Amino acid sequence: MIQKIKSKLDIHTLEVMVKSSKTMLVKVAGMIVGLLISIFLGRTLGPEGLGIVNFANQLGTIMLILTILGFQNVIIKFIAIAKAEKEDSGISSTLRTSLIFNGLLSIGIASIAALLLPIILKLWSGNQELYIPLLIVFVMLIPQTFSRVFGAALNGYGKIWQANLVNETLSILLVGLGLLLYWAFDISYTPVSVLLLYAVSRVLLVIVMMVLWKGTFKSKSKGKFNLKPMLKMALPLLVVTGTGVIARNADVIMLGTLGTLEDAGIYSVAARLAFLTSLFLQVTNAAIAPKLASLFNDTKISEMQIMVNRVTKGLSIIALIFLFGFLIVGHWLLGLWGSEFTEAYWILVVLAIGQFFNMATGCSGMLLVMCGFEKVHGYISIIAVLLNIVLNVILITHYGALGAAIATAITVTISNLFKLFVVKKKINISPIKF
Repeated sequence: MIQKIKSKLDIHTLEVMVKSSKTMLVKVAGMIVGLLISIFLGRTLGPEGLGIVNFANQLGTIMLILTILGFQNVIIKFIAIAKAEKEDSGISSTLRTSLIFNGLLSIGIASIAALLLPIILKLWSGNQELYIPLLIVFVMLIPQTFSRVFGAALNGYGKIWQANLVNETLSILLVGLGLLLYWAFDISYTPVSVLLLYAVSRVLLVIVMMVLWKGTFKSKSKGKFNLKPMLKMALPLLVVTGTGVIARNADVIMLGTLGTLEDAGIYSVAARLAFLTSLFLQVTNAAIAPKLASLFNDTKISEMQIMVNRVTKGLSIIALIFLFGFLIVGHWLLGLWGSEFTEAYWILVVLAIGQFFNMATGCSGMLLVMCGFEKVHGYISIIAVLLNIVLNVILITHYGALGAAIATAITVTISNLFKLFVVKKKINISPIKF
């Protein structure tokens, strides 16, 4: 069976599948541990406590946009091309530039945010319990930035599953280990104590990432600080990646501000389940990104077309399976977190529909980025975020958490269909084979 499948695949699709399969195993392991931790926290902290943890973490994820400043895909592209051309100095220069620039940026942003936090909480009355959780998250920005830089470097170098093992799975495993230590030493579970575990795991993660990179890239080339070309590409990508992150996290943030932290906690559980489908898209994009960059650089458009079509077909089938699965066993899955969370069933279904369209349009966004149309992708992303925010404000006010789900599903569907159209027009590639 395996040989039959291999015989029907072109060399590029086969390479993506091999790299994706290894990365998928790593992601699935992290996903299982993450779900178990989320279930435990939901039962231990309740909807409001879980809402505080998720609200703080997702606010930190949005702030990470400013510290990374769009450099992740720049690092992947620059290192993938430098490796293909066997230029060790280019790899070293790319990493050195990003570590210095993004590292200093993260320190500055974390410091400013910590200083402004008391003022913000005074204006946002009734949420003083968020001071310590948010302060912890701001400090976490610094190690998170460094780990993202090293993760992107490993990805660009072709060590995709290794990057995901450390950056995704190891982090959540460390949090899980910390929760077990809390139980062993009878330490109480609170939003603050849980977020401290996340902070410690981020620091340990950076150390492991540094060791892994040194073991992977053994060149003695120190490289140069060459910010201008990277920054030129990164600024448009800041819009692309930034708006994407905001779109994925705005619903929980806006629910926490316009609604309640309990709403945010219940919604976040449904979103965690629905976004399991996008895990396959993330893994595929991570594997396909360097391949798209090198193929487009060599003007091998027909080979890109075949690879993209086959990858998209597989993603569509997976998304459909998940959608029907949530329709059938959604109530039971949500009940694992506690009876209070079962009310999120229709939130889960609506979000799963949005993710189906996200998967079925394939790697349209990554195609635009890796083929030099990051500015166009940026414009689409800006419109999508603005639409998402407007819809969230209107629908959360009237329908609460369900309104946030509807807003997210509509935005994801419209933006991805439009990317599909632009990819066909700009690159002459159609991810969906009609």
